[in-house]
Amino acid sequence: MTIKLIATDLDGTFVDDQKQMLAENIRALTECAERGIQIVPATGRTIIGIPDELKNLPGVRYAITVNGAVVVDLKTEEVISSCLLKAETAVKIMELVRDCEDDIMYDAYIGGIGYTRQSFWDNLAHYVPNQGIHDLVRKTRKPVPDNIEYIRENCEYVDKINLFFVKEEARVRMRNVLADIPGILVSSSLANNLEINAAGADKGNALIRLAAHLGIRQEETMAFGDGENDVSMIRMAGFGVAMENAEECVKAVADHITVTNNEAGVAAAIRKFVL
Repeated sequence: MTIKLIATDLDGTFVDDQKQMLAENIRALTECAERGIQIVPATGRTIIGIPDELKNLPGVRYAITVNGAVVVDLKTEEVISSCLLKAETAVKIMELVRDCEDDIMYDAYIGGIGYTRQSFWDNLAHYVPNQGIHDLVRKTRKPVPDNIEYIRENCEYVDKINLFFVKEEARVRMRNVLADIPGILVSSSLANNLEINAAGADKGNALIRLAAHLGIRQEETMAFGDGENDVSMIRMAGFGVAMENAEECVKAVADHITVTNNEAGVAAAIRKFVL
């Protein structure tokens, strides 16, 4: 097959469970770049959350961020495409979360920065017990007294809303409530979170828009993922690869299932089908 663009999710896919990039994955992407293949991080994270080692690799010029809400040129910082939540919709959702009886941490991503309440920041381990995710949240969030008021006073649009849940049953309840709100897309990338984007802001659509921008055909794209928020990208890529540790909904739409993220599954599939 002829592949000209490889898009890879990060958490649970390109990085291992300790949030480290495996040397074999790095080597495989470097060899792809030497062949002129575009390497595209495709993540629910903001630009800040993409490791510098990955951003600085040859072949990494563009990134799909916040689940496809923002596609950016990392060199010029130009936004190639965006699909954002209106501020009033974000406020409505966050007020709904705030006023429910469950214990839920809610953040809003604005201009590539996650804004969280100071009270959540001060008790982060309560909501994010995993140390790797905890460290990532610390890196990508800015605490403010009230992030709902911050949106009201400063924003027209929000990139994405992220929710962290203490109890799984609370996540189920909230997902059912969010299903009644029009114009949004709800997905998950972690066992204890929900992510709310504008309808149309998904990794699959972002991948196709970026490929078209670069003059690359859909069938010349390859994508890797493990979570629910990767389904659209795996399905829409010319060749979609699910990790062995992926959710069943991802495996169901994949063209190939590689080994786990802890076994450099990205590199294994690249060497099998591309190099």
